[in-house]
Amino acid sequence: MYKATVCAIVLDYFGAEQTKQCLTSLIRQGLTTVYVLDNSADAVATMRLREMIEALTRIGLDYKTQILSAGRNLGFGKGINFVIAHDKSSTSPHDFYMLLNNDAVAGTGLVSGLLEALENDPQAALVAPRVVSSNPGREYGIWYQRFLGLLLSEPGRFRFLYFTGCCLLLPRNLVDKTALFDEAFFMYGEDAELGWRLTRQKKKMICAADVFVEHEYGPSVDRSSFFYEYHIVRGHLLLSWRIWSHPVEIPILLITKAISLTFRAVLRCCRYRTLVPLGALFVAWLPLRIHKT
Repeated sequence: MYKATVCAIVLDYFGAEQTKQCLTSLIRQGLTTVYVLDNSADAVATMRLREMIEALTRIGLDYKTQILSAGRNLGFGKGINFVIAHDKSSTSPHDFYMLLNNDAVAGTGLVSGLLEALENDPQAALVAPRVVSSNPGREYGIWYQRFLGLLLSEPGRFRFLYFTGCCLLLPRNLVDKTALFDEAFFMYGEDAELGWRLTRQKKKMICAADVFVEHEYGPSVDRSSFFYEYHIVRGHLLLSWRIWSHPVEIPILLITKAISLTFRAVLRCCRYRTLVPLGALFVAWLPLRIHKT
């Protein structure tokens, strides 16, 4: 009997210790391969990552690990697309891809539970587990308010559901004809765009409530940094060009988003006692290449 093959995709950015915990939690999950994309583009960070994985391999991993690198920080969406394209071009591409943040820890039976959920619901295009964190309201997904850019816990007017890229499982046929993520997004927003796109295509997304990952919501970089502020605002603005039901909504989405983002920037300037959020708000309208913290 043929057994479906599953690979995990983990992106590392100066986070060897976090990645170690993540990889350890994937032991005995039934994975064939774990791809680790080195997004650090830094010789010291790369050496630490390789040494860590070699040490884990000596201790005993029940899956093959492969470190990939493009020589630069590809960001999240493009990084995931890069790894999937690499696997699809291999002699033995996997049947399923599981995305997992390197700062997330997989619960027992994660992979088998996600596969079972897809098997039990043939209409589902992808599945996510529960995300256990200090914010229980987002445990089963996030509702994005299209006009204000608010991340909410319940459905409502002008909202759509998406699951974070923290952990997703999808079959290879979902990415047979197109890339999974929109590469215009460098960091933040690409998972929301994916949720909107699948919703518009009437493709079902489900949550497997019986399995979970532990992961705290929030950025893995300094919240007050220009890097974070630029990409979080840029993500919201790019979404305004993507998540319309009719083209006439685009200018309205941009105006309302600009107002809400300005209010957000002012609050964050007061909170962190810096003008960085306002500066990032102004330049986020431009496609700058800000790839390092």
